[in-house]
Amino acid sequence: MLHISRTFAAYLDEIDQITVIVPKARCLDNMEPFVMTAPSGEDIPLVVQQKEDLGDAVKYVCRFSVPFQFGETHWIRTRSGEESDVQIGAVVRTAAFDDQFFYDGKLGVEYAKEQTIFRVWAPTATAVSVKLVHPDHGDVRYVPLVRGERGVWSVAVSGDWERARYMYVACINRVWREAVDPYATAVSVNGEYGVIVDWEKTKLAKPAPPLPPCPSPTDAVIYELSIRDFTSHPDSGAVWKGKYLGLTEEHTRGPNGTVTGLSYLKELGVTHVQLMPFADFAGVDERDPQAAYNWGYNPLHLYAPEGSYATDPHDPYARIVELKQAIRALQENGLRVVMDAVYNHVYDREQSPLEKLVPGYYFRYDAYGRPANGTGVGNDIASERRMARRWIVDSVVFWAKEYGINGFRFDLMGVHDIETMKSVRDALDAIDPSILVYGEGWDLPTPLAPEQKATMANAKRLPRLAYF
Repeated sequence: MLHISRTFAAYLDEIDQITVIVPKARCLDNMEPFVMTAPSGEDIPLVVQQKEDLGDAVKYVCRFSVPFQFGETHWIRTRSGEESDVQIGAVVRTAAFDDQFFYDGKLGVEYAKEQTIFRVWAPTATAVSVKLVHPDHGDVRYVPLVRGERGVWSVAVSGDWERARYMYVACINRVWREAVDPYATAVSVNGEYGVIVDWEKTKLAKPAPPLPPCPSPTDAVIYELSIRDFTSHPDSGAVWKGKYLGLTEEHTRGPNGTVTGLSYLKELGVTHVQLMPFADFAGVDERDPQAAYNWGYNPLHLYAPEGSYATDPHDPYARIVELKQAIRALQENGLRVVMDAVYNHVYDREQSPLEKLVPGYYFRYDAYGRPANGTGVGNDIASERRMARRWIVDSVVFWAKEYGINGFRFDLMGVHDIETMKSVRDALDAIDPSILVYGEGWDLPTPLAPEQKATMANAKRLPRLAYF
């Protein structure tokens, strides 16, 4: 049996290229030639094309001539018989990886009373299970998923799993990680788990009302507000202060009969109400919302509503239904609703489900291999990658269809690439061409070519998108 060592490291950096890093403390004379052992047991010779002295280590850039089998563990063996596993490295940021693994089928959870189907994109994983927490007695069950086309793992779990909490457990680079579903549309308190819900139960009794015509985007008069701030004052007259339902209360008044809340909005003569971020965010403990203050630009889960604005953050249905009621109340009073959409970064890159499920893919890196920081918060979403673009477009479509959103204000839109913003506009046009799309067009130092950025300088290439 061969002795398995961690005295050197190997990374798949291109579809047909492996980088081997050997510390100089090792005896370098007995390292070459390198051989890669495939999952089948076949030995594949590596051809060293470049050798570079890094000071305390030597880097070997090697090529191989057979297709790499993603989803399986490969090993590199030295001449002396030492081994190290092949870590999935910078290959995830190549066009070849994007082309091989782009997937346009269903993702996320598909619930029915008889069974629930789970689908997650994790092309670099060697194993994936779904961790299910029973909604009644809290028992935990792990169900393995099966790898399918283009790196999508799926399984159908029989039985009624409504209200069950779930997350994925994936083995990547021989490390097991737990991650919330990036497509989770409902979450538990503080977004710790995804939650399975029956979306039929979230439908409102009355259909959406017809809205006053807005023949041109230039006719829009937009008023920005924070859901929490708008009704939180002790004298606001609202019962549901700082909550989604605070936006539904009519005829509220403050001291001396001052008109407040929804009635105040109606008096302003605006056409659109831009709600500051209400997708699930960090910075506020949903179990104690008054203990900390945050505007919401710390995105956690981009398909699920924030719980601190709900009357019961422990009930996954409360935040969904109450947000729908708030949006509907505004629309019934002739006001269109704009979502402040924060897709340019995540709150914590290392702990993000995106990073845990496909490490290195969803974020931009600089020339030195460090996470980009054009956003100023430690990470930039790589919207130009095909599955990152899809994640953004799918999310926007979900909010428009499920919640009836009438517009999207993209935070730091200039960080995104032009093709993604075009895709957003096209997808929303297919739903309702009157949906507004606008955003911040600042040119920030993210590693994206200037001609690719959705900045104000490139406005002529983005028809029907607006800047401010």
